Order: sequence, then C-alpha cells, then structure tokens
Amino acid sequence: MAALPPSKYLPIWNQLKSTKTCRITAPIQYHRTIIKMVLNKRDDDLAYRYMLAEVGKTHKITTKTNGTVIEFTLREIVTIRGL
Repeated sequence: MAALPPSKYLPIWNQLKSTKTCRITAPIQYHRTIIKMVLNKRDDDLAYRYMLAEVGKTHKITTKTNGTVIEFTLREIVTIRGL
C-alpha cells in the first residue's frame, strides 16, 4: 500500500499552532478552499484539542483577507469548566 502524500495545508496548521499567527499569499479564487482546509486540519488534530481541554481551554481561528494575503490567527480561550 502506498503512503499518502503529505497535505499542503498541514504546514499552515503547524505554524499556526506554534506561533499563533500565519500569513500566506494565494490567488483570491482559492481563499475559501484554503481557509476551509486549514479548519479541517484543526478539526483532525485531536491531540491538540485534547491537550487544550486538559487545561480547560478551547481555541478559535479567525481569518482576515487583504488582496491575495490570508492572515490566520489562533486564539486560546479559557472555558467555564477550566475556571
């Protein structure tokens, strides 16, 4: 069985986790797809979600677009259960 090729969106998600912000440049017609796929990578990363849940936090990704630039920002939010 052949191994799956690495995801094009995984490096974006990994940088977002480590630095809490990531900016990329892409043609405007691909912005919606890129944003959707980065959010899917976030949802697939169960270890990260579990790690945050252990300390009573959750996370939210916000996006801003300016021309051909997409800026992702990751915020960690304290949940009521974590208080």
